[in-house]
Amino acid sequence: MAGRQFDNSTVTTVRGIKGMDVLSQHFTKSKLLKYTLPTMAMMLVSSAYGIIDGLFVSNLVGKDALASMAIVLPFIVIVSALGIMMGSGGSAVVGQLLGAGDRKGANRAFSLIAWATFVTGVVCSVLGMAFMDEAVVLLGASAEMAPMAATYGKIVFLCLPMFMLTYVFEMFCSVAGKPGFGFLSSLTAGVVNIGLDAVLMGVFGMGIEGAATATCIAEYSSAMLMVFLFARGKVGVLKLVRPRWVQGVLPRSIVNGVSEMVGCAAMSVVATAYNLQLMNLFGPDGVAAYAVIEYASMLIGAAFGGLTEGMAPLMSYQHGAGNNHEKRSLFGNGATLTAAMGIGAFLIAQLLAQPLAFAFTGYDGALMALTIHAFRMYSIAFLLMGVTYFGSVMFTAVENGKISALISFVHTFVFELGSIILLPVFFGADSIWWSIIVAEVAASILTIGLVARHAKGYGWR
Repeated sequence: MAGRQFDNSTVTTVRGIKGMDVLSQHFTKSKLLKYTLPTMAMMLVSSAYGIIDGLFVSNLVGKDALASMAIVLPFIVIVSALGIMMGSGGSAVVGQLLGAGDRKGANRAFSLIAWATFVTGVVCSVLGMAFMDEAVVLLGASAEMAPMAATYGKIVFLCLPMFMLTYVFEMFCSVAGKPGFGFLSSLTAGVVNIGLDAVLMGVFGMGIEGAATATCIAEYSSAMLMVFLFARGKVGVLKLVRPRWVQGVLPRSIVNGVSEMVGCAAMSVVATAYNLQLMNLFGPDGVAAYAVIEYASMLIGAAFGGLTEGMAPLMSYQHGAGNNHEKRSLFGNGATLTAAMGIGAFLIAQLLAQPLAFAFTGYDGALMALTIHAFRMYSIAFLLMGVTYFGSVMFTAVENGKISALISFVHTFVFELGSIILLPVFFGADSIWWSIIVAEVAASILTIGLVARHAKGYGWR
């Protein structure tokens, strides 16, 4: 264990649980990065195939179709955030059960969470499709864009249960000590989605309906693969078993994961606010430019999320085992890697702003110029974006969902939403691209303050 030993109580706790040596190891910076790379790759691939959708739609259908997708996506994300809540919150519960040596209880809790997520997804799917026409209008779609946005949304909502379930399974791959299986799931969805995009839109000319259908089939393919692997016990120490009610598992999962749900939902609310403001300030071109920025931001967020979500089960495990020595090490190494990624993300964004804009909007010179200008301003926020990701996930990992939710709520609903609304009023239309920077600075100060206040109590220092 790289020169460090657990105390005797920790060794006793994990003894006899096959496969738990992965979670119980000491993680240096390089080892932590290596361990979380599959989770980062998983999230990057998940984001990447959404971006491919946008590329196909923008170049084959047009900027109005791209803007239509941008209008409806926040609604899809808000609803699917329930799966993110169960995956993130449930992984903390199950990780601590494994850390305490209760493998049987961990499998029961995992299976209950998976089935509850699927049922919730079915209900949300039916309701979402029923109210999609009204929703896209409320989200800011013009009369010309509304039919395309509603069509895309209704088709994608057919696979909402699978999307939510897949997220849960991918998060639990890390808990099971097999993050590579989560990457396999995302890769499967990505390959299927991109291949069908090319066929349905490029060959058969199905337009935005083809993009939505490709996404739907891809999500079903990924979810069915993970069901098979977990049911057969192929993914580390966790296995799908017959669902059985376990007292307190679902409430604890909801409380633990509410911050990630709030964060995800809040980002969607912010995206909607951006779209509404940009329609007023720049028209459809503004919404299309922001769509491109959001695609890039999804990749950056996926990298931060992959690192933090990947190390969360490690922190939960050590918290369950009461090993403060390893918690301090994990926290320090994770914080260092997060800071380094922020600097790297900013530099890459500045270098790739023009090629990225050209790939999406090269057919329209004015739109491309707006996209380059906006993205270079927006990307300054990448320097600090990882701070709130890291802080929020760390609190979730030790089952303090209240503080984690507070960080997510204030970050988006107070700082970012307030900046989107107020900055253009006082500083003109162009200042809307600075709103994310203002929000990240304020949220980083809040997060660092909360971490400093609670770090000693949770063994982080």
